[in-house]
Amino acid sequence: MKPAGILLILISCSGLGFHLAYLYSCRIRECVEIERSVSGLAGEIRFRQTPLAEALYAAGRDGEKGFPAFLRRLSERLSGSSGGRLEDIWQEELTRYMQTSLLGEEAELLFFLGQQLGYLDLEEQQKSLTLFLEQWRQQIAVLSQEEEKKGRLYRYLGVFAGCFLAILLL
Repeated sequence: MKPAGILLILISCSGLGFHLAYLYSCRIRECVEIERSVSGLAGEIRFRQTPLAEALYAAGRDGEKGFPAFLRRLSERLSGSSGGRLEDIWQEELTRYMQTSLLGEEAELLFFLGQQLGYLDLEEQQKSLTLFLEQWRQQIAVLSQEEEKKGRLYRYLGVFAGCFLAILLL
């Protein structure tokens, strides 16, 4: 019975380490999805000169969940009869989105983007989106560099923690 317990501890600790590494890579994928959606939004505003509510919907049409769904909900609320300030609606919807997302420090950039959109003229919105995308890409680059180190660290810590606990039980 004891060897089976030790084996289960080794497998579960290792699995936890691999799971944490996987979550970190999912965070990067989510950031790339956000970059793609915001790039689409910037393109809609810049080249088609689409009104913001329609541009948000167009940028969010590529996905059923995640950030594209956030953009569609935002568009629907802006187009709805309730009205309201974009900044307030953005804050509410982003808070709701963040409950299911894996983002950390990136949330500040998203909240800041919501404060910039809607109040400015077309040229200033384009500049805000361009600035956001530059900062976002830098954040993705930093996360990608950290993923290699932290992913390896999580996996090793999981395996070594399992070994340590197994040795303690012997």
